[in-house]
Amino acid sequence: MNSKRGYVEVEIGGKLRTLHFSMNFWCHFTDTLNIGLNDLDKFFTKGINVSTIRALIYSGLIAYDQEERNNIDYTIYDVGSWLEDFDSEQLTKVMNTLSQSRILGNDLNMGIQRNNKNQKKK
Repeated sequence: MNSKRGYVEVEIGGKLRTLHFSMNFWCHFTDTLNIGLNDLDKFFTKGINVSTIRALIYSGLIAYDQEERNNIDYTIYDVGSWLEDFDSEQLTKVMNTLSQSRILGNDLNMGIQRNNKNQKKK
């Protein structure tokens, strides 16, 4: 999976699933939260809450599965239940992929700090 193209695989809901942070993701995510693209920066800098995380994961899953014409065997409430077993390492992997994705010219980063070329890698 190519994180710069917005793809990330995570174990969730008892199986390995793919999220895709694509234009379809952004459409679904902003519709789910009833916000505009112009409001994303303000929305994310206020802090991410549980509803935002659930909507983010669900929208990424839906985008990939609908793009691939996969059977959707879950609801947003299923995703909420699955997140009870989602650890911080998985969430970091998802958020890193989101922030590295090249969607919308890579300018849409919702206030999330991108890796600077001058930063030292751990």
